Amino acid sequence: MAKTGGFANFATGEKKIGAVLLPTHFTTASQANKEGKQFGNLVRTYAAKSSKVMDENNQSLVDVTDAEMTLTANDSFGYSSRFSATGDEHPLFDGQTLNMTDEQMDRLEDRLNTAQKNGNVLHEMAFSMRGDWLVENGLYDPETKQLDQDRLKRAEQHIVQDLFDKGGAQPLGESPDDVIWFGAVHQDTDHLNMHIWYVKESKETRPSMLHQSGEPKGVIDFNVKKQAESKFRYELESDATKIKRADVYEAVGNYRSSIKNDTLSKLDEIHRYTADLQKIFEVLPQDLRGRWKAGNTDSLVTDDSSRMAPANRQMNQLISKMLEHELKDEYQAFQATAQKMDSMMTETHGQQHQGQLKWSEKQDNRLRKELANAIYHQFNENFKENPNDQQRKIATDQPFQKDKRGNFEKIRHANGIDNESKNNQQKNDGNKKRMVHDKAVAPMGKMNKIAKKMTQQGKQEIKQMHRMLEEMDDSMSQSISDESLSRHI
Repeated sequence: MAKTGGFANFATGEKKIGAVLLPTHFTTASQANKEGKQFGNLVRTYAAKSSKVMDENNQSLVDVTDAEMTLTANDSFGYSSRFSATGDEHPLFDGQTLNMTDEQMDRLEDRLNTAQKNGNVLHEMAFSMRGDWLVENGLYDPETKQLDQDRLKRAEQHIVQDLFDKGGAQPLGESPDDVIWFGAVHQDTDHLNMHIWYVKESKETRPSMLHQSGEPKGVIDFNVKKQAESKFRYELESDATKIKRADVYEAVGNYRSSIKNDTLSKLDEIHRYTADLQKIFEVLPQDLRGRWKAGNTDSLVTDDSSRMAPANRQMNQLISKMLEHELKDEYQAFQATAQKMDSMMTETHGQQHQGQLKWSEKQDNRLRKELANAIYHQFNENFKENPNDQQRKIATDQPFQKDKRGNFEKIRHANGIDNESKNNQQKNDGNKKRMVHDKAVAPMGKMNKIAKKMTQQGKQEIKQMHRMLEEMDDSMSQSISDESLSRHI
């Protein structure tokens, strides 16, 4: 990074590769001791060095109302601002203030030296920003040299905790106040550099945070660092930049939905695609019928690691043919829009690593996979039973409705799926009839036993009736005799 010999002379008009970079450096306590240096010396001899920092050009470049200024102050947790700074305040900042006082700097130096005595590692990171990116997002005016330092500092305050908590095997601090940190804005190079230093204050004793030698580890997870960089950048981006990116996302999504629906419609209508659909259908794994899909990968799997690979290969050829002919104009517009995001990402993140897919290439893979799944879905529908009312409603709401005389129905008829369904239905009906018939007719031996038992029961009932009649006759005779006797007396 080149020295400019002045303040806020940031280069503009550079090749737009990487908006914010985040190099990292570690200094062990033992290394500093050997060189006769103290962590605390950083505060005044480097971080706050007059040739690097100044606060006179600290100015918001965005017009805000009084109400918005009040809200910004509240969002800053009451941090002091240079706009109201007194003579003993300095441009250094930490988690509590945007401009540190002499007293705060003295305490910071003491705590840093304590951390060194406890053998800990000092972490240093630098957010390096291109001048034109600062201009685009309303942070820097190259004419007046004004720089919105407060906005930059607040963005850094909002991301540091993730670095402390997630950067290592365990959170760096063992209590809320165990991590010491501070930052400074350096304006003496062609790129703006925002430095941050942090270190654990208490002695490190946790095995996962120590080397075998017993010295604390100086390390930060790469993904955590990239996430912090992304969060920092997003917080500083202007609304115009965010809207521009959101418009591209939306346009790509709309093209994808439109292409998917048009693909199904044209496949169903155009007769020359019937043979292509038949080829795909013939190589589908039959034991998975009704459940065919492209899989859980980011793109169509065409090697033999997947049982769907033969069908996926045929499917990829069919999709390419569609995108090159009937859907050519829509597909080209989809690609051109997705490639706009490639350019935006290069400006923001820098050049991609070798072998890493561009955003537009990932979107192309996603489009092909979604098209394949949409076609497999139509094949799967052939093996589903009649839908209930709710399923019918869902099916009706779908933008694509296949034609009764279209290609998807032709595949259904050509492969005897209708006959198979009828045969299954007839078999089920025959089974039901046999069950009814078998239930009505009982074996002959069982019927004879039932008849014999009924005859025996009949004979017993007749005998019982005879006994009842005889008893009634005796009762009536006795009653008459008693009545005659009483009259006689």
